[in-house]
Amino acid sequence: MTTTTSTDAGALWQNLADALNSLIAAGQFPDFHDLYGSRNHWQRQPYVSTPIHADAPWVVFDLTTRKFTVSTREQTLGGEHHQRPSRKRR
Repeated sequence: MTTTTSTDAGALWQNLADALNSLIAAGQFPDFHDLYGSRNHWQRQPYVSTPIHADAPWVVFDLTTRKFTVSTREQTLGGEHHQRPSRKRR
């Protein structure tokens, strides 16, 4: 797999396709999901996992940093990457 640092949209999408194909070649078969509900304050939160390997890492969109990050099932579903509302002082 060859990746490029180009900002050309076509090259970036090709990098993504290459990465997904590499996962499939390794038997990981990515499965795409979207967390959405009261758990993450009704914000769309895409993540990728593999149903074949329960202990495989997950890639989740961290709502605090606004970047995809490698995580675990437990961290993702436990709310570690959800944006937490700020507390208002009285």
